[in-house]
Amino acid sequence: MKNIPHQFNSIDKYFSALETVKQLIEEETPLRDENLGEQLLRNGVINPGRAGQSIEEYLEEQSQKTPSNRGYHTAARETIKFFKLIGFLVVYDNKSGELTPRAIQLLSVNNPTARKLLWRDSFMQFGVEGVDGEISHPYRILLKLTQDKPGIETSKLMLALEAENDSQEEYERILALSELEFNSILEEINISEHQARNAVKILPSFAVQVGDIRKQGNYTYPIGHISITEDEISTEIPDEVTTEEGIPYSQYRQVTSENIARDPIFNEISSVSIDLTESIRIRQNRLAHHQEIVRQLGLFCEQNGFQLFEGKFDCLSTIDDSAIVFEVKTILPSMSDQEKQTVKGVGQLKYYKFSIVHRQMGFENIREILVYSQKPNDSLIEFCLSENISIVWLEEGTFKVYYPEDNLVIDFEPLNFI
Repeated sequence: MKNIPHQFNSIDKYFSALETVKQLIEEETPLRDENLGEQLLRNGVINPGRAGQSIEEYLEEQSQKTPSNRGYHTAARETIKFFKLIGFLVVYDNKSGELTPRAIQLLSVNNPTARKLLWRDSFMQFGVEGVDGEISHPYRILLKLTQDKPGIETSKLMLALEAENDSQEEYERILALSELEFNSILEEINISEHQARNAVKILPSFAVQVGDIRKQGNYTYPIGHISITEDEISTEIPDEVTTEEGIPYSQYRQVTSENIARDPIFNEISSVSIDLTESIRIRQNRLAHHQEIVRQLGLFCEQNGFQLFEGKFDCLSTIDDSAIVFEVKTILPSMSDQEKQTVKGVGQLKYYKFSIVHRQMGFENIREILVYSQKPNDSLIEFCLSENISIVWLEEGTFKVYYPEDNLVIDFEPLNFI
């Protein structure tokens, strides 16, 4: 059975731990077990071993043990493992660290609902490698189990970590095991009851906290229907290549309306993960639609006298000393999809604006615009405007924009935003 760190089962605890990691990175303190562990103690993320024991007393007591047996070292080590596994943190050989855009986005969001969406997206994405090198995505498997077997015994959700890979054949094996009695499952997969209990400490708890499942006694039920999709969109740019100015080519490059957002080449779907076949097709359609919108947007801005760049961002239009950074999101009518895409887009805009457009390209006058494939829900427009992000959407082939000052929807003119 595969294993994941289970230091905490609270996303709020992990959020505080992530803030602590960020603190050490900003202070340029190496992410060694002793450094992070002590800071987790002082920030109240973990507590001394006994009630009433001071941090100093605890540290003195722990110093008598070998490093591998110090509790706060273990807490730090498991926390780092979790953040690396979930795609929040990169730790280098010298123990310096760097938070990923996904982690930075999570830390920048104050809205509890939006934060839960980001947690859910991260849980969906993280994969666990087994002894044979095969990758499975246990959170997706857990949700699939609760959908296919509503009322499944919570203890049997340990099977989400039993899957060797994401194939349909492997899922059928997991589903068959779920039909057995708990003790029979332990015998069949050759694990102890202690290992089984550890295997259900984390993922089911996370799923409850983000609103994907609910527990009733010893049984677990899905909340609504979980749609598992893959919709990350990025432009393929060669790594470790620089422009004539020495700028990493992977960050941005100048383009024209003729070569921006090239169509992707889709491989034939031959072997797919659990019930992801239709989701992958949806992703391909959305990506094609996304690229068409970017091309149309780039042509429109170029016709208005802007220079174009693409990179990690979808499109950057510059004129003189001003820049407009665009992020394009294709959305479905459902509110859940619109929320997910909006939260992702807002985080991307904030990060790309600062890290690339301002810090690397040197622009000061920068506008952020989130472009949708159709008009989004009014509440999402209001949210984006509160973050100083303008909203544009495509309507019958024309880009529209909402002006809150006059409560008007008019044709989008990029020159009005510089």
